[in-house]
Amino acid sequence: MKRAIMVFLIVTLASLAPPCLALAKTVSSLKLGILAYRPDSIVVNRYQPLADYLSGRIGIPIQLEVLTQEEMNSALAANQLDFFMTNPSHFLVIRSERSLTGVLATLVRKEGETATSSLGGVIFTEAGRNDIQTLADVAGKTVATPGMDYLGGFLAPLFELENAGVDARRENRFKLVGTHDRVVRAVLAGDADVGFVRSGILEQLEAEDPTLADRIHVVNRQDLRGFPFVVSTRLYPEWPMAALPHVDDEIVRRFASALFSIEDTYPAALAAGIAGFSPPADYHSVEALARSLRVAPYDQVPRVAWTEVFEQYRIWIITVSVLLLMLVMTALWLGRKKRQLGKEQKRLRRLILSWPQPMLTLSDSVFMDSNRAAVDLLQFSSPLSLIGKDIAAFSPRLQPDGSLSSAKLATLLDHVRDGAVEQLEWLFRRSDGSQVWVDMTLAPIHEPGEGEPFILCSWYDITDRKESEQRQRLAASVFEHAREAIFITDSRGMVIDVNDAYTEITGWVRSRAIGRLPPLPLDEGTAVFSSCLQQGFWRGEFASKRQGGQRYMAALTISPVRDDNGSVTHFVGLFSDISKLKAQEEKLRTMAHYDVLTQLPNRVLFAERLQQAMAQARRQDYRLAVVYIDLDEFKPVNDAFGHQAGDELLVDVATRMRAELREEDTLARLGGDEFAALVVNVGDTAALEALLDRLLQAIAKPTWVASHSVRVSASMGYTYYPQPEELDGDQLLRQADQAMYRAKQTGRNRYCAFRVGESGPE
Repeated sequence: MKRAIMVFLIVTLASLAPPCLALAKTVSSLKLGILAYRPDSIVVNRYQPLADYLSGRIGIPIQLEVLTQEEMNSALAANQLDFFMTNPSHFLVIRSERSLTGVLATLVRKEGETATSSLGGVIFTEAGRNDIQTLADVAGKTVATPGMDYLGGFLAPLFELENAGVDARRENRFKLVGTHDRVVRAVLAGDADVGFVRSGILEQLEAEDPTLADRIHVVNRQDLRGFPFVVSTRLYPEWPMAALPHVDDEIVRRFASALFSIEDTYPAALAAGIAGFSPPADYHSVEALARSLRVAPYDQVPRVAWTEVFEQYRIWIITVSVLLLMLVMTALWLGRKKRQLGKEQKRLRRLILSWPQPMLTLSDSVFMDSNRAAVDLLQFSSPLSLIGKDIAAFSPRLQPDGSLSSAKLATLLDHVRDGAVEQLEWLFRRSDGSQVWVDMTLAPIHEPGEGEPFILCSWYDITDRKESEQRQRLAASVFEHAREAIFITDSRGMVIDVNDAYTEITGWVRSRAIGRLPPLPLDEGTAVFSSCLQQGFWRGEFASKRQGGQRYMAALTISPVRDDNGSVTHFVGLFSDISKLKAQEEKLRTMAHYDVLTQLPNRVLFAERLQQAMAQARRQDYRLAVVYIDLDEFKPVNDAFGHQAGDELLVDVATRMRAELREEDTLARLGGDEFAALVVNVGDTAALEALLDRLLQAIAKPTWVASHSVRVSASMGYTYYPQPEELDGDQLLRQADQAMYRAKQTGRNRYCAFRVGESGPE
């Protein structure tokens, strides 16, 4: 009993050890051997993430070695491995041949939502073999098995057959094919009548080939509640993880702590199809199986050197020896039990008080002793603040799952008093009112039936982890419900996840969007990711197309996501559809620079183009002309037929004037019935006046408004640039205006050039 208590304490303390303790000596790397129960590539894919995870947790690179049983035996004999994991039967053989530190942990496999730390054997044949339906039908058949030292793949099915009266080792022919995959192929190919594999293999192969379930038949199928795999035999403990004696104790403790920290959501657990590791299982059932079948390491009958004396007095010698041994053992036990018990209690108390993680002892549901770490965790000043009180006294009334803390605690303690070990997450309330999450373990440290039951309680602070989980849930909620489109890419820029807004804006369903590039500007493409790495982010606006071909404007921001080493692992992008915003901006720009009625440039845009044309004329050494146009007799039309008729006349006249000008020239409406024209690259005055004549003729054409034909004319004035004196655009426009005024005074329906010294109307 005391040995069991010490084993539990060592495992518990190892699981709570801080990951940052210094190693006793420097180790460059470690090797982890895994039995090649399936093809090497599959085993590597399943367990390489576990090796990577362990490397990160213990801070030492771990090299994965996938080995057959023979290769593992050789590697262990040469001390080429530090840790190994194999099937329980093979482990018994290894343990019998060399000294081991014992099992560190037992593998917990997972299928769907169900986890199990047990395995069994599966006896199967090809579907349609009506001659093989029961265990008795297996007699005399050819059996494919991965090897003689496989528990689920040989010993467990063999034991079931012998219990059913089938002496398989005498009546059957066995084909040793090396791996479980080869066993299945041998049966389906007709090379064997029956196959032995371990539980879980058929489910893994069915995931790769869904038709497999219809092609095989399981013999002696068991219906074991809570066990997620097809099985034909009774169950035994799962694979053990063990360490070699030469591995430093500190490394072993950190390795074990990392194993027990694995959760079923970790990438390493998902890749291996496991839920993690549990404390070492009891492998006595495997030993009993090996002894019953008389297989290694229990296949050798010890030799006894019989002598004549022992042959003659063997009964007397045995009887006396047993009696003497019993007397000695009884005397030693009676004499030392009390002293050993006292020493163990003192040692246990010293261990609890000195351990850096919070540990306490309970009796009759209240705390009897506590170490300093537990006091500090609850932010009290002395252990006396805890002694004599129960766990519920330091807990909120309700736990987060809605259950009463006192009622839930009472149920847990009842289970522990019955011998169970309970491990769960618990919420405490500190002395200052703040809350702290712990991973709490309750374990009995008393023999059943003892008068004063004691319970060991250990805590591990998981507040940071719970807060991180809450932040992750919040981030996931933001990702799903954000109005802006959000996407996540890998390090190469390929989309790996999108939110609903992304599918709404782009038109791509999520399954089609994943694996593609996100919307990017055509002129830069994937170069935006390089810019993002250089500048820390990339932001821009660009035109893109939806899945149906509709165009839209997007405003995109991309940022890199780096790991703890600073390496970029992902990119996160956020963009929104700004098509309506851009349309509104264009509308405002048009209203600011164009006349609403005629859609011609207004005075502001005309002034900008005039300044640009003047600068270009200076650079390229050509002349331009500014023409000021005022319609004659427009007011009588407006007064006689109304403003709508006047507007129609202005639109018609503006259209005709625009048609007479070149594409590079500008016609603007300055206001009312006044227009201005910018004519660039003017050859000579004759060419310009020819253009002005055409404008007068176009303006003078009759216009049909308000059911009447009306005519108007125009007075025009023009000036040139450059001139001897440097002028600005406003001065040029005033010169043209002065010339236009002179044209009106001299009879209208004509044009005049600006003359130096001329002044306009007062």
